[in-house]
Amino acid sequence: MVEQSNIVWLTGSEEATCDILLAHHPAVFERMPLSPVRLRPRRVVCVVHHPLFDGRRIQQYDLAVVERVLDRLFGVPVAFAPVGPKVRSQFEGLGTRGPTLLRRDLWNMVDLTEWPQNQRKAPKDCANLGRHTRGDPMKWPDCVDDLRAAYPDRADFSIRVLGGVPDTVQQWIGSNWEIRDFAETDVPDFLGRLDFYVYFHSKHWVEAFGICVAEAMASGLVTVLDPSFKDLFEDGAAYCDVAETGNVIERFITSPQAYVQQSNAARELVRRKFAIDRYPERMARLYDDLELPTVSVLKNSRTIINSYANGSIAEDKWVRSPPRRMGTRRRILFVATNGIGLGHITRLMAVAERMSDDVDSIFFTRSAGAALAYGRGHAVDYIPCGLAMGVTDASWNRAYAQELLSAVEAFDVSAVVFDGNRPFPGLIAVAESRRDLAWIWIRRALWRVDHEFSVDAHDVFDMVIEPGEFAHDEDHGPTRNLPGAVAVPPLLLLDPGTGLPRSEAAAKLGVNPDRFTVAVQLGSQRNFDFAGLPELIFAGLARRHVQTVQILNPLAKPCKEDASTVPRRSLYPLAEYFSAVDLLVTNAGYNSFHESVFGGIPSIFVPNEAPEMDDQHLRAAYAKSAGLGLCLRYSELNRVNETLNLALSDDFRAEVRRRSARLDFVNGSAIAAKAIEQLVFSMRADRPLYASIART
Repeated sequence: MVEQSNIVWLTGSEEATCDILLAHHPAVFERMPLSPVRLRPRRVVCVVHHPLFDGRRIQQYDLAVVERVLDRLFGVPVAFAPVGPKVRSQFEGLGTRGPTLLRRDLWNMVDLTEWPQNQRKAPKDCANLGRHTRGDPMKWPDCVDDLRAAYPDRADFSIRVLGGVPDTVQQWIGSNWEIRDFAETDVPDFLGRLDFYVYFHSKHWVEAFGICVAEAMASGLVTVLDPSFKDLFEDGAAYCDVAETGNVIERFITSPQAYVQQSNAARELVRRKFAIDRYPERMARLYDDLELPTVSVLKNSRTIINSYANGSIAEDKWVRSPPRRMGTRRRILFVATNGIGLGHITRLMAVAERMSDDVDSIFFTRSAGAALAYGRGHAVDYIPCGLAMGVTDASWNRAYAQELLSAVEAFDVSAVVFDGNRPFPGLIAVAESRRDLAWIWIRRALWRVDHEFSVDAHDVFDMVIEPGEFAHDEDHGPTRNLPGAVAVPPLLLLDPGTGLPRSEAAAKLGVNPDRFTVAVQLGSQRNFDFAGLPELIFAGLARRHVQTVQILNPLAKPCKEDASTVPRRSLYPLAEYFSAVDLLVTNAGYNSFHESVFGGIPSIFVPNEAPEMDDQHLRAAYAKSAGLGLCLRYSELNRVNETLNLALSDDFRAEVRRRSARLDFVNGSAIAAKAIEQLVFSMRADRPLYASIART
């Protein structure tokens, strides 16, 4: 049909624009595709062909994930269009938790030219009852009594089925059944030999629409349905409980006039509501629902509606309320593990700097980034890591436990906040001995699927905070959906857009503010060698005469002297200088990634793929699919030129900034700080009083 109609078939890799993109069936969009879909609609409408809950109220798909995937995949507002009232009622039942719904349902449609109108008459000697359906047990009655009531085993009734009958139903059928495969005959011929169309399904099934029913009515069949279909098919069908099916059919047989009237009503209902020639009218209503101006609507089923509109979406701004005075001040010890980079200590600083005036923050860290925390005005107590001291893990953990316990007692802290992948034995030992303190673990997500995780580690802490992860929907690692974690939005040290003006930032970077600038920052590279990739990137930028600056991570190994003309700067945090950066080449660590995505910085993400790291490749690939960055792996040396060409294009950078501007950003640092304060200034009610207030 596509070839005969001379229609362009898009695979998704071609760039194309449209007013409205119809995304059919929500379950298709529970996963982000592996590669970007380069369609640019003004609006996206998810056509909901399947209910959110089945008859047992078991959820069928994650609606929030579907909405997020579509929003990020296409970068425009998303609305949902049920295909029938049963689906709509479920969505409306969600109240304020539900998504944006179109005012009108997008029913399935029927081409009446495929269903010739037979002049039907009521049967006399034997009535042919039937249905065409697939062999899913949910499409059939649940028990033998209901099946025999819907399709009576009587000599004057002939039961005909096209399609499949499940094995559980086969054992219940009567002697008057005839079952055919779909391949044996076409549906219009099959329906043309029936007198009544009878359709009842399992009580555990919710029929979103019922296209088979609509086809039967289009052929003029007198159709008998459960009353739950009445809101959709109105007077086009007869309705009854399954036990009354035989009586309803007998009444039509004994009243030929009523039979003909009902047959005509079925056909008329389809013509009025579901006929394909209503498509232009439907599209006009759809444009109206989406508040898109329509330029022209042609009166035929192959209408192309042209419209031009600038979409806008109201963004709710999150406003932080002023901190509440809570009386006596408390001291909180922020404990950062070493880490390969600066992620752990940066997240802790993001939280500590948003604490109220009722809290004094003290850092206890084995991170080499301790000087950076001190430089930002934090009190810091530093202990070297075991590797730096040349001792065994066991002996270092014993020493660490003593140092941590001494800090807890010397500073008289009320809580310990730890940010790290795994709580090490020395910390756990102190936590178990000082249960009078509040222990909080800030644990990021996106662990690799093959990483080991001890759920028992959670039990040591009174609160586990999980920073928001933009690629959360693709997180299938061991920490996904662990009970008890407090999920907060992404933690960023700086709010997007709060850095230096371009002229000042450019001066710090040592670049010309009037020229296009690329900043390359590939982390400390302490545990992962990018091989020859950085050199290829610098060479490619040099050939294109692009102003480039290399940002050295404060923890990076000392650079070897070379003949490179690319200026080098050691700056922290880099986000403070984003105004002078037009393109960023960076790793896909938690901080760098989220700073770039929410800061609207066009970026090439080069994931650190060391086995002990979080899944940075997944994060980078997700940004690529969401149109918010590019992914370049260390092994893809042959893709450097192609990636640079795309990254330097005006279209790519404009699209990244457009999509980023649509993201709702709330800095989870303030929310995490508030949650910690609430715990610290609360009396523990899940322990005996003496254990809550005593120093043991």
